[in-house]
Amino acid sequence: MKKIYLVFSLNVYASLIIAQTAITLGNSNMPGGGDTLRFTNVSFNSVGNYTQTGTNYKWDFGTVSSGNEGLREFKKAISTPYFLFFLASGEYGELISDTLVGGTGSLSITNYYNFYKQQTTPVNAFVADGAGMSISGIPLPSYYSDKDELYHFPMSYPKYDSTTFKFSTLSTTLIPIQYKKAGYRVTTVDGWGTITTPYGTENCLRLVTTQYSKDTTIITIPVGNLPPIKIGLNNYTRSYQWMTLSSKIPYFEVTGNLIGNTFTPTQARYRGYELKKELTGISEVDTESNLVLYPNPAHNTLYLSNTNGYSSIDLFSVNGQFMKTIDFNPFKDAEALDISDLANGVYILKCSNNKTCKQLKFVKD
Repeated sequence: MKKIYLVFSLNVYASLIIAQTAITLGNSNMPGGGDTLRFTNVSFNSVGNYTQTGTNYKWDFGTVSSGNEGLREFKKAISTPYFLFFLASGEYGELISDTLVGGTGSLSITNYYNFYKQQTTPVNAFVADGAGMSISGIPLPSYYSDKDELYHFPMSYPKYDSTTFKFSTLSTTLIPIQYKKAGYRVTTVDGWGTITTPYGTENCLRLVTTQYSKDTTIITIPVGNLPPIKIGLNNYTRSYQWMTLSSKIPYFEVTGNLIGNTFTPTQARYRGYELKKELTGISEVDTESNLVLYPNPAHNTLYLSNTNGYSSIDLFSVNGQFMKTIDFNPFKDAEALDISDLANGVYILKCSNNKTCKQLKFVKD
């Protein structure tokens, strides 16, 4: 047991000294062509207080309840159907939807991409540059006439910037609906330190970015000389983001809607990995000791076999936080472990005696 607590103490000490100075982010820390970046959604009820901030602050979201997974895939513009329209250096497309409209007569809208650009002039920034969609098989672009600078560089603590943006989808007789948005974005870097999630612990900057947008939908009615119908709505959103040097997308993020001074969160997620493929998918095996952990992932019951010779089993979170000691019978061929009380996520079992310690990783889903 002394070895276990020594290792754990060293992990805690490392987390205390990891962030001595604030990091600085640039365009090289943003997504690029060929990046496939996974994220994991979490239950917002498990997030806790996300508004607190400070310098050399330690944000700990290591015990959030993990949910479904997703990915953001960035392609070089030349690898998209819209390479003729987005030729600038550092231009990347992200597929948002394979099909927006389908099965409605002769009209279909497919292959919807958002395009981003790593630019250095006229300002050093990572910007939203436009969008592409295929209308009945014809690839067509839409542009920001005033680009949306999502991140200004160098990004460090403290920082405040405010930028405007203006976007409109293509106006064409093929589509009776046009979408426009215009407004401004305010971004504040209000803290720095370390961020812990089930994915790990890293140095970070904490950003709060608020978008104030007027969104307008214009519907053209192809009957007589009827004027277009315009529907305009305010769209105010806010995002709390923890950015790191290696994550490229927020390491942790809470987003939601803003009405007046009231923020209502709608989503929380962390930079993640495909949990079900991160492990063996069937069992976790230590070949030296013949310890076998199965099934993996597990829902309510986890089985551990070949525990003869071990005196204790301790449960840790994936970032090394001790959670509890598990009672077991070392003389049974397979011990059934009740994990129904655990939140979804990745965990580590440490099986030890007075000579050795073995670690097995598993997923609770």
